[in-house]
Amino acid sequence: MNTLLTVTLAGEDHPQLINTLAAKTHELGGKWLVSKINRLDNQVVGILKIDLPTEAVPALKQAFASQSTLDVRVIEALTAQAQIKTDHVMMKVESADRPGLVHDLTHILDNIGIGIVKMENHRIGVQDIGKTLFFAELHLDVPVDIDTEQLVEALQQVEEGMRVSILENA
Repeated sequence: MNTLLTVTLAGEDHPQLINTLAAKTHELGGKWLVSKINRLDNQVVGILKIDLPTEAVPALKQAFASQSTLDVRVIEALTAQAQIKTDHVMMKVESADRPGLVHDLTHILDNIGIGIVKMENHRIGVQDIGKTLFFAELHLDVPVDIDTEQLVEALQQVEEGMRVSILENA
């Protein structure tokens, strides 16, 4: 039987670090299903989804923890049977900015049971109108039983004049 792990790592980068972690995973009979790794200056951050034989989980945790320059967290993911069927939805949000806007958006999504896969936002000051505008692009895992039109309407209630649009259903 296999176990799905979600691994986050952050710390000092060095040559062959990622290769060492991948090689250890392979040696233990596992594979990286998804990996997102970023390097900046001499630092590295990453998130990995690993499929691994259950009996090898302790050895993998030990191998990753032995990297003294990294902070590593390993979480056992839900089994395939317990996962909820979702659609991947990309959404765009535009609004006048205000304090607490991101909190209010993410609170609604969390209450509905929608997973945020990725969220990028930025704010732009517009001198001509004397306001700051908020823009966000969200990649969401939306349970298949949720109507996306109702989701858009719910999010638009967060701020008067907020525009929410679906960019893509994958």
